[in-house]
Amino acid sequence: MQTETASYLTSPSPVVLIVYKKEPYQYCAVFVNQTREQAEALFKQKYTVEPGSDYEVKEYENVESYSVAENGELLVNGSYK
Repeated sequence: MQTETASYLTSPSPVVLIVYKKEPYQYCAVFVNQTREQAEALFKQKYTVEPGSDYEVKEYENVESYSVAENGELLVNGSYK
């Protein structure tokens, strides 16, 4: 599994990961210090989510650092909500 460069946060923070699969692509978006609702609203502004399409949302708390793997998983130093 290959990962991107780790991101380090200045203080432990909530993080929301949204993974949207639209063949042949997979979109992964990470939001820091946002509520789930805020993150989903921003995601929908940026990407056109087709009607009936689904995306996965994962929430984490007290994250100090993270990186996103190719398979859409978030590797965190923190805890899953």
